[in-house]
Amino acid sequence: MEQVIELKNVEIHEYCTLNTNSGKLEFYTKKRIPGFTGHYFKNNNTFFALYPTKNGPMIFYQNKEYQINKALSIIQKVDGKDRIFILSDYNIEIHYVESHYLNWDVWSTEDDVDLFSKITHHYQEDSFYKRYTL
Repeated sequence: MEQVIELKNVEIHEYCTLNTNSGKLEFYTKKRIPGFTGHYFKNNNTFFALYPTKNGPMIFYQNKEYQINKALSIIQKVDGKDRIFILSDYNIEIHYVESHYLNWDVWSTEDDVDLFSKITHHYQEDSFYKRYTL
């Protein structure tokens, strides 16, 4: 059974659909599916998604799904504008640069524009699981 999920980029007003079985992506600028479905990060080398499932938050990375839980070891290293997101339990290490949108909007926080910061800072909170569980 095909599972297609709509995701929103946390930095820019861009959306995509992800087929979690095939890994097929389609990008567009206006939301097509009602309600909240998930977020994604994309740069030249990486596509990373976080979305809700009946069993809680799920990550899609390199055409595989990974369940998030409070027992995982998730770290974000920051060195100036260079950042590394490490999910050691799944051997995931993503190198990226600080968002251009950080401090651009006075109302936004790092968690608003950096999906990896959002995960790192909140994955052990009950509210995170409530938001990412269908």
